[in-house]
Amino acid sequence: MLKRLLLACALLLSTTTASAAPQRAITDLGNNIYRFQNDTHYSIFIVGKRGVLMTDPINADAARWLKAEVDKRFGKLPVTHLVYSHNHGDHVFGGEVWQEPGTRVIAHQLAAADLARNRAPTALPDITFSDRLNVDFEGRPIELRYHGPNNGAGNISLYVPDAKTLFVVDWIVLKRLPWMELYYYNLDGMIASLHQALAIDFDTVAPGHGQTGTKADVREFLAYLEDLRAAVLDGMNQGKTLAQLQQDIKLDKYAGYAKYREWLPLNIKGAYEQLAQTSGRFGQEK
Repeated sequence: MLKRLLLACALLLSTTTASAAPQRAITDLGNNIYRFQNDTHYSIFIVGKRGVLMTDPINADAARWLKAEVDKRFGKLPVTHLVYSHNHGDHVFGGEVWQEPGTRVIAHQLAAADLARNRAPTALPDITFSDRLNVDFEGRPIELRYHGPNNGAGNISLYVPDAKTLFVVDWIVLKRLPWMELYYYNLDGMIASLHQALAIDFDTVAPGHGQTGTKADVREFLAYLEDLRAAVLDGMNQGKTLAQLQQDIKLDKYAGYAKYREWLPLNIKGAYEQLAQTSGRFGQEK
């Protein structure tokens, strides 16, 4: 009996340990651009002849794994550029793993200030910018743009013109609803940023979460946010409570999105709270 109990415990421990191992993969997007997966988080990297341009490390363990894989697949190329998408730790912690003499660490000035102010465990940026920065990666132009507030501090897009590929983290998610109660999102800022992003000549977008997609997919995500905002605002102007809005608003054309059933009421709550707070029209006087 004791032997069976010990065996069961060992099997449970091994199963738990195995399930805790992160899912990691590298996908070739073409044009020497690769997408790195660490569970539900993604970044991209670009391989050159003399070095590698990395984006978000995600965490130190993920960065070590990716560095070993890059060394194995492409030779021991140095990381010449490290670009942070924004300030959130679940994307940019662990950058010190890739920092070498000569590595240029790049971020928007708002993200860089936040990382320094809060003593983030990552390599701190030594190149910052306010609106736009053109990076020369071995003669290959890489364009970094700030689109205004959307998610976190200093969240930017990275665009590779010759591949028409766009990398954006958190404020573009395709075929899935935004995170729960729109945590960390600036709804109006995201809508404005998406309009700006759609003016860029890209064919492929590689988000920091979820699947890759096309410009049409990004338009559809923008339409969801605008439809959500309009439906919530209309209900608020009719004097409906949050509970009534969560009961009435369906947005059925997005029913095929992942997390539609679980997160739509939460998205409604997030939009309701943001509209009430920013407009000051719907709450009681304090």
